[in-house]
Amino acid sequence: MKTLAELSTDKSTFSIGRALSDGWALVSKHLGYYILGGIVSVVISFAAGLIPFVGGIANQVILSPCLMAGAIYVTWRISKGLGWADLGDMFKGFNFLGPIAISACIQFAVIVILSVLFLLNYLDIIVKFFESAQGAGALNNQDELRALAMQLFTPESAVLFLLLMVFILFISVIWVFKNHFIVIYKMQAWPAMEMSRKIAGRNLLPLIGYFLLMGLIIFISAIPCGIGLLFSLPLMIGSTYSAFAQITHCDEPDEINEDMFDFMADKKPE
Repeated sequence: MKTLAELSTDKSTFSIGRALSDGWALVSKHLGYYILGGIVSVVISFAAGLIPFVGGIANQVILSPCLMAGAIYVTWRISKGLGWADLGDMFKGFNFLGPIAISACIQFAVIVILSVLFLLNYLDIIVKFFESAQGAGALNNQDELRALAMQLFTPESAVLFLLLMVFILFISVIWVFKNHFIVIYKMQAWPAMEMSRKIAGRNLLPLIGYFLLMGLIIFISAIPCGIGLLFSLPLMIGSTYSAFAQITHCDEPDEINEDMFDFMADKKPE
């Protein structure tokens, strides 16, 4: 596994095709656990979502990130030949709760700020729309409501919305490996985010291509009643890990330094 010093200047890249094939090879070894773990994660997230406001935030910054970190942990172990013997390992991500939650809060805050900046351009229209829709106004002000709605759907708003999506994609790309660094390299939140930004910046085009392809795969897999997600989401976990492993070599056996055995040289036979 490369050191953080090596990764700071390293220019290694990854292959999208290899990421997909190696990723599937990893998760298919324990596909049943991945599917069961995914179902458990959905149930937990759904239950938390029933709690007004707090549940949604908890999902965004604690539950989903920690469960994903658990998936990274077990995939890392599988890649090193240790396997996935206990379903409870999917909760290992909560061992990194502090840095995971902080990094998720930072990313969530950046996306919220960008979204608010976008909505500020249409604040007057949105306020007027809701004022006109109050009570009986929803029936009496149909023409006005329709006119206000049309002001939200203009070429200018479409361009601004597209730019917002591009910025959100960019943020997702540059911080895609933050949880991997937290789990595998035991880093704190901001250093992990910075290291992710550095290696993602050197692989920006391949990562964007990977995100778009993976998004298409997930979209297509969701069409048949969402059944395909049981396979495409584990593929996403495995292939993203594979991309990380190609760059960091974290899947290689731990190196044994000769200095570790120096004590034996000084030991005198009895």
